[in-house]
Amino acid sequence: MNLDPNIMKRLRAWKESPLLFAVECIGAHPSDQQAEALAAIGKSKRTSIRSGHGIGKDALASWVILWFLSTRPYAKVVCTAPTARQLSDILWAEIAKWLRQSQIKEEFVHHKDILFYKDDQKEWWARAVSASVRATKEDQAETLAGFHGEHLLMIVDEASGVPDPVFIPLEGAMTQEDNRVLLIGNMTKNSGYFYDTHFHPTIKNAWARLHYDSRKSSIVKPSYCEYMAAKYGVDSNVFRIRVAGEPPLGDANTLIALAWSEQCIGNEISVPEDEPMYLGVDVARYGDDKSIILPRKGNMVFPWNSFSNMNTIVLGGHILMAYQELESQGLAIDEIGVGAGVTDWLFKQRVPNMFGVNVSTQSSDTSKYGILRDELWVRVREKCMKAQYCFPTETMPGEVMSLGQELANELAMPTYEHNSQGGIVVESKRKMKARGLFSPNIADALCLSEYFSNISTKVFAKKSDKARVDRWRERLANKRTPPDRNAWMAV
Repeated sequence: MNLDPNIMKRLRAWKESPLLFAVECIGAHPSDQQAEALAAIGKSKRTSIRSGHGIGKDALASWVILWFLSTRPYAKVVCTAPTARQLSDILWAEIAKWLRQSQIKEEFVHHKDILFYKDDQKEWWARAVSASVRATKEDQAETLAGFHGEHLLMIVDEASGVPDPVFIPLEGAMTQEDNRVLLIGNMTKNSGYFYDTHFHPTIKNAWARLHYDSRKSSIVKPSYCEYMAAKYGVDSNVFRIRVAGEPPLGDANTLIALAWSEQCIGNEISVPEDEPMYLGVDVARYGDDKSIILPRKGNMVFPWNSFSNMNTIVLGGHILMAYQELESQGLAIDEIGVGAGVTDWLFKQRVPNMFGVNVSTQSSDTSKYGILRDELWVRVREKCMKAQYCFPTETMPGEVMSLGQELANELAMPTYEHNSQGGIVVESKRKMKARGLFSPNIADALCLSEYFSNISTKVFAKKSDKARVDRWRERLANKRTPPDRNAWMAV
């Protein structure tokens, strides 16, 4: 490296201390938790960190990547995560931010999925390699295969969502003295490789194990933790995972495990062009509940809009405006209670292909589901389990969690039981509120969109949606507000 002599003098000290490197070379101000993690990473070959949300995991990972590359000749860093989006949009963007303000910024070249030393791209680099949750086990096992080197670091971001076969080659790559691995993320599952590094009686002994609660972080606002406690309850799995940094309890009657819907956030799926754009609308009562207008095309869910304390005519106007702006070709709306007035108003406006849905009516198969609401929720459950959805990754202004994380949280709220016929009965909103939980309005809007999604290609015409979806995203990001009975269609 052709560095300033003063920097060259510090490289030896920086190599021994990633904390010193982060402070002196890239100008970071680590929290107490981040400082403890950097100290552990500097001493251990294997480090596993489970944490709540917002403690600065991706900043920490980016500091470690830059530290390892800068303090070792011909260093190699391999980064993987459940989705390419987690790597390119989050981790790689974080690396770019810290590299830009570092003292070694002129020594490295930053591209979309690779960071390399300017004079040796082939042997001195950090690479992003995503693992697909829907690939075969054999293909998953190839994600980290073939990487070797004297100075090798492997980082697994959001490690709980990475399929177990991906970890198979990891131990085989830890053969030399300066080969290291860092696992980091929310622990969304109570089994698997990441879980074992913390809780397996013998495996955990090979790891430096760190646990960070969001409530104890100096960079997490108390309002976030208070909101999560109020909405989901401190005993819920959502709170355990997102705030306490703990794995979920083995709650056998949770309908949709958080890990299932988590894998849908930013999930790479293909949507046929002839799939229509349509809306799922959940109409809220007055109070804390929000009305949700959720756009969807195939299994691609787009950013939704939410409204509070709005009368039927004004809400109907917003729905009609969204329908027209997105050039939607269908609409499923909750017509129970307050929703009936909104539905009637929209019928008078002659909205095409609108379905007023009474989720308390009979399901298509009473031996499998109690009522229609139960059937819709189970359909969503099955698609989450198979990672068939793509939930949006955007984070709205002023929010901590992404939209996809918010939807995943709500999907994890209800429990279920079986009726006398063996059919699934999903916990009602009334019972959830009795447990002190908010109403899962976004999740309900997604369930309503399932009402006709399975036959949409037979009903609606081919349409291109990219331009209007882009306009819709822009409007939501800027927080601009627009001016003011059929049977279940099973195939």
